[in-house]
Amino acid sequence: MNLFKHKYNILGILAFLALSISVPMQAQLPPLPTDPAIRKGSLPCGVTYYMVTAPAEKGYAHVAVVQRDEPLSDDKQSALDAGFFARMGIAPGPEGFVSDVDGSTVYRFARVPFYKQEVLDSTLLFAFARVAESRAQQAVIVSGDIDPVELKKKMDIFSMLVPRMLVKENHRPDYVWEPSPAPVVRSTPEGPSEVAVTYASARIPFELMNTAQSVVTDLFGAEFQELLRHRLARNLTDADIPYGEIGFRVLHSENYGGDERYTVYVRVQQKHLDAAMRVIATTLGEMDSYGVGTREFTEAKQVLAPRLRREASATPAPAGYIDRCVANFLYGAQLARKGESLRYFSRKNVADSTETRLFNRFTGALLSRLSNFTLEYTGAPDSLDHDDALFYYNLAYLYGSVAQSSKDYSWHSADTAALQTGGAKVKIRSEKAEPVTGGTLWTFTNGMRVVFRQVKGSGTFSYALQLNGGLAQIPGLNEGEGGYIGPLLSLYDVAGIPAAAFQDLLASNGISMETRVELNSMDISGSAPSDRFPLLLKAFLALSNRRSPDEVAFKSYVRQQELCPEDLTGELFRKLNPGYAYSPYKWAPALSEATLQKAGKFYEDRFSRMNDGVLILSGDLPEEMVKKMLQRYLGGFRVLRGSAVRKPVEMRTLSGVSTVKGTAGAPGIHILMDTGYAMTTEHLYTARVAVEALSSSLASRLAPYGVKADVQLLYCVQPQERFQVLVSCPSAPIEALPAVRAALRDLKAEDADVKAWKQKVEADVRRVMATPDGFVGTLLARYSANKDITTRFSEAISNMDAEQVNAFLRALSAGGHIEYISHE
Repeated sequence: MNLFKHKYNILGILAFLALSISVPMQAQLPPLPTDPAIRKGSLPCGVTYYMVTAPAEKGYAHVAVVQRDEPLSDDKQSALDAGFFARMGIAPGPEGFVSDVDGSTVYRFARVPFYKQEVLDSTLLFAFARVAESRAQQAVIVSGDIDPVELKKKMDIFSMLVPRMLVKENHRPDYVWEPSPAPVVRSTPEGPSEVAVTYASARIPFELMNTAQSVVTDLFGAEFQELLRHRLARNLTDADIPYGEIGFRVLHSENYGGDERYTVYVRVQQKHLDAAMRVIATTLGEMDSYGVGTREFTEAKQVLAPRLRREASATPAPAGYIDRCVANFLYGAQLARKGESLRYFSRKNVADSTETRLFNRFTGALLSRLSNFTLEYTGAPDSLDHDDALFYYNLAYLYGSVAQSSKDYSWHSADTAALQTGGAKVKIRSEKAEPVTGGTLWTFTNGMRVVFRQVKGSGTFSYALQLNGGLAQIPGLNEGEGGYIGPLLSLYDVAGIPAAAFQDLLASNGISMETRVELNSMDISGSAPSDRFPLLLKAFLALSNRRSPDEVAFKSYVRQQELCPEDLTGELFRKLNPGYAYSPYKWAPALSEATLQKAGKFYEDRFSRMNDGVLILSGDLPEEMVKKMLQRYLGGFRVLRGSAVRKPVEMRTLSGVSTVKGTAGAPGIHILMDTGYAMTTEHLYTARVAVEALSSSLASRLAPYGVKADVQLLYCVQPQERFQVLVSCPSAPIEALPAVRAALRDLKAEDADVKAWKQKVEADVRRVMATPDGFVGTLLARYSANKDITTRFSEAISNMDAEQVNAFLRALSAGGHIEYISHE
């Protein structure tokens, strides 16, 4: 294949589709509209500024300085004042306080407490001092809880400290598409066993970066990943190759200065590396030569749709805006709001058949057969021969390209008609306001209860089926089995439909479904398009009444779990609570055939008592339609008198401090802290404010090491009411451990800080509660744990003072600690 022709094939295909979708009657692509939250302009000194109003972290902002085409030097590194960051309580960005990005210097200051006037002024002064040191084309970016008018005034003043710079108009990064003359093979014996293949293509031309072409490129890339993942999962299973993960790494033009790069990798046992490589090659070869069918492509879009909807509706993070503004300054990346991808994805200007043909041409142009790719092995044996690996890769690829499989790769291979349609109709026996959230609670004549709240406009809804009775009701449960009881439900054949086909049926209809089993409850939750509500009810009916374990799927799952890395939180929980049989975390050595049998008995017991729980619905659903469907289908569920009896269980939690080493989680320092504290509304929000205090203290103590700490609040209601805080410091050297300990031990919250943190926590709670997912989560806490954590939350936060926060911090410091030093 001519690779220069390949370049223009891809760009031409994407441009044609972008033009067809966005402006059918125009000859060229118009620019995308800028996100209203972003203000961009030039300061008097000639420096570009970006100001982003992103109040997701009330009281805080993120700041960046970008020096284009000026590489990071040792002088810049040594000029950083760690003491300044420590005094200000400023955390570093993902790559530290300063890093080199494609030959440009980027300073990143995260979680800057702008609620302190002196910190705001000092940080801006520090940023403009960095600007004054350079004559490069530069940008200053501020994203967070800001007043853009007042901030602009300050930036104008500080810019007077900077000599005026010549502004380079129409900056275009130097880039030439240089196709690889031959494939590359790399290997290393280090790391988990994994085989990866990377294909490259020309980046989007600079003048098209801020057009629909960049959106369409991202969408085609996401659809390519979804289709390839689905095919690989099928083909690896058919080849009896257990895999721990099928993953992707993508470098798009909008976040990288080089070629577009698409990487697929499969994690397997070392002995299966060669076989997995051949499956990848055959699968890619078949996609290249024969493409995908319209039905398969359309279903992949259906599977992808929920993720795009979540991204479009999510509150943008200030740090994410920093990334986008840096990319805009360096590469000309578009600054449209996240919903722009969903808008283009949902348009119907182009027929599915036409879009499928364009996608197949895109795939064929990307997957050049005998060049333009890199084959990489990690955890490879010393005996691996690169020439042999390349030969067999090309051989398998060519086989796939000439021998089309007879497999049906589509998701919707199962017929929804097989699902049960319901039993006798039921009526609403009572209707009243739900006391915690203000939704509506319906009780039906068969005893089933439904809580409903309508939130118009999204075209989707969130749901949760909560049933009483959990891990405590399973006799003979072993430590580490509990985390599997929920996921094993996805390995059941349903209404005669094989387990994998049933999961595909849900996914192809945009329905997500996850099962979680805790000590005294079972929750099945997810989201779905509004018009799939009747299908969800039919799926619930079939799952509860007509299921059987898929033995083949279970054996494959066991082998897959053996390859999955240890869950950090689960390992810390086990070390803190040794011998506790009801942990909700997975531990692969505990998974066995007996686990599946225990799960099966538990499911049957729970699904025979569908009236012992509640169905929660929140989203864009018409109330009358919901009532009609519920009355039609709820009569098909089995109900029994009585409720699950909560069985007393014991949990022994260690005290004192234990330091251990392991390989779970990212390399660095991780600490799990525990304290016995009653779970009340007041204590919950005090703990959340305490997390803010810990984050601030850690930022100050870790500044000299240039690493960032993440602090996560966990809590346990049963069998004991306890709070836990997980502190993770990825990339922190062992020498930083005393600083982490000091940050946790010597912290004292001050009144002024507590006031700001209270405002941040209250804003976070209000934002989450306004969403369908937040509504569902609040009610799950109410019905599964008998805890009302929202009715008086504002009052609880308002009445909190610094002494309450410090009392919690003292209790946490005096409790059990597991210090975990993770290494590769």
